[in-house]
Amino acid sequence: MASTSTATFVMPLYADGPRAADHLHHTVESLLAQTDRDWQLVVVDDASPEPAVRQQVEALSRSHPERVFLLPQEVNRGQGFCRNLGTRWAHARGSDIVLFQDADDVAHPLRLEATRRAFAERPDVDFVYSTFTVIDEHGAAVAEDRLTPSLREIVESHRTTPVEGPDAWIRMGVDTGYTTLTSTVAVRTALALAHPFPHVRASEDAHAWFRMSAGGSSLAYLPSVPCRYRVPQDTTGSADRSRIGADYYRRKAEVDTDGFHQAISIALERRALDPAEVDGLMNAFLRRLALTMEREGQHTVAHQVLEGAVQAAAR
Repeated sequence: MASTSTATFVMPLYADGPRAADHLHHTVESLLAQTDRDWQLVVVDDASPEPAVRQQVEALSRSHPERVFLLPQEVNRGQGFCRNLGTRWAHARGSDIVLFQDADDVAHPLRLEATRRAFAERPDVDFVYSTFTVIDEHGAAVAEDRLTPSLREIVESHRTTPVEGPDAWIRMGVDTGYTTLTSTVAVRTALALAHPFPHVRASEDAHAWFRMSAGGSSLAYLPSVPCRYRVPQDTTGSADRSRIGADYYRRKAEVDTDGFHQAISIALERRALDPAEVDGLMNAFLRRLALTMEREGQHTVAHQVLEGAVQAAAR
């Protein structure tokens, strides 16, 4: 269908549990409550095994035919694939901005308004992100001391020295670690097209953030429009972590390392990085990643990452 919206919320959906319909309801309600009304939502259903949830989206599309759109997929390919498909759909319909929104998180009502203002006031900025608060499966706030170490790292960086400006990928890699959650991020559509998400099943967003920043984009931080990020407390954590299981951290380490490698290559190609700095940056990144793995109790993964740092330093 035709659309004239200048901003698109891109939502991958994989409904595989009894709470998916309720979580999706609250997420969509938070979008319908946006103070800036110039938006559309594209839901990319990733072959969900819960047909009732797809029917829920179809009903929403019928109720809001100019605002809610469904792209059903018959093969499950992961969130990165779905976000890329939704971004291309948004671009084809003239949206200048894409806002990534997971199907169980809750957007602040001023999210789009604040994002659009940030882009208008800062022509150099291509990537806007906000802070977040954590909620459980019932929507209740989760105390900070119950968060995983990697989530506490992000919260602390937002509180003290949030990553902003050009070449932010360097600080992400060697200082703060995983900088922000997907549901807090909005980018200019051209940037999302130039640096799509990898088709992997863990940390695909961090991989994309590294490359987007290294490609020349500048980041802006919005502290006043926190996302409500859902982390069920009766399972093993976030949806990705629950689905992947024990292999999650090993995969995350591999994907993050590849993303940082690619960011270095992009920066070198742009002549935005001195080749003499590469070995030091890679070593600092691996040591920072090992620290995160150690804090998460992933001692074997941390040791493997540190071995990679030693080997990189010896070359």
